[in-house]
Order: sequence, then structure tokens, then C-alpha cells
Amino acid sequence: MAPPASDSTSGSPADVYDWWSRHPRALGALYTLAFAGRERQFRRRAVATLDLSPGERALELGCGNGNSFEALQAGVAPDGTVVGLDASGGMTAAATERTRDAAWEGVHVVRGDAERPPVPDDSFDAAYAAMSLSAVPDPVAAVEAVYSALAPGGRFVVLDAQPFQWLPLRALNPLLVPVFERTTNWVPGVDLLGTLAESFDDLTVSTFNAGSIVVARAVREPE
Repeated sequence: MAPPASDSTSGSPADVYDWWSRHPRALGALYTLAFAGRERQFRRRAVATLDLSPGERALELGCGNGNSFEALQAGVAPDGTVVGLDASGGMTAAATERTRDAAWEGVHVVRGDAERPPVPDDSFDAAYAAMSLSAVPDPVAAVEAVYSALAPGGRFVVLDAQPFQWLPLRALNPLLVPVFERTTNWVPGVDLLGTLAESFDDLTVSTFNAGSIVVARAVREPE
């Protein structure tokens, strides 16, 4: 059975990720393709770029099945807090189960809209979005919401994908881009870096895999 097309009118965009939540092996294969076999390496790099400290409060936007929780919790342990937010009921259920099985302290899962996260303003020291921001219907609203949720001086790290930028791999875009568009909510044309630069005061960017993997770190200006 194939995942539903992301442009289906039969349900919400979250329906696509409900399907992926029920097929974790297929999701793993999708990430292997997206990261060209280097998923673990890039996820480690992104969390390290967030530079978490014990006792901090971290928000993950589009937490999926919670596959970043272990690294995030380790960064804020022993008395920090991680809040994972996702619009998909299937993904939040999987993330909640993962959290319960691992018995992590201070990790909480919330179902909610990334564009209107149910969290107070100025309440987090750090925010993280891995392979999720480019799939949000309105990434501008999501970035603005993260900015509001961060305390002054807070950091936002985005790990995401875009079409190959350099030859020869750029020649694969006509083949691969439609596959990811159809099987996820990915919007390859979204200007994530421009959106981050519009809201945040300091932005640093690293790209990998012929420009297809982006790790961006944005900082809200301290008061």
C-alpha cells in the first residue's frame, strides 16, 4: 500500500504522516533516500548545532515519531524540558509511546499546529525542526511562531532538505522531487533561509550532499 498523495482532498495534510506513523520501516527507507544514507550523521550535527545546556527548555516543531527526543533530552538533562509538537495524531501517538518506553524525564508530546503552537511566548531557550519546516502549509507563520515562543537570545536550528543545487546530482531533481512531493507534504520551492532571515537577527547556514541538506541556526536577538 502506498502513502496517500499529499495533495489529496480527502483529508488534512496530517493524514499523510498518520500513514507514515503506521509504516516506520517505510519511513526509515524514505529518510535513507533523503539523506543519502547519512541520516544519523546529519541529525547529530543539527542537534549539536543547537548547543543545548542542562536545565534548558527545548521545543521541537514537527517532532514526528520522537526520533530526536533522545538527543534533545540528553542535551537538557537532568532537569530540562523537551516539548515535541506535531499535527499528526499518529505521529504524536508514536512519539508518546517512545517517550513512555524510554522513561525520559521532562519530555512531553503535544498535538498541535506548528503555525499556532499552544505554548506561551518567550518560554523556550531553544527550538528545533528536523525535516518538517518545509512541509508546513505556511512556513512563514511557523517561523514567526517559533520566534515568539523563544526567549530573547534563544536559538532555532532547522535541519531540512531542498532539491540538489549542484551538478551532476542536480540532474536527478526531475525524478526525485515529484516522488517526495507526492509522498510527503514537502514544498521544495519554499525559501526557508529567506524566511528565517526575515524573522531572526542572526543566521548561519551549512549545506551538504550537493546542497540538498541544510542545517541553519537562527538566533533571536537578546534584549
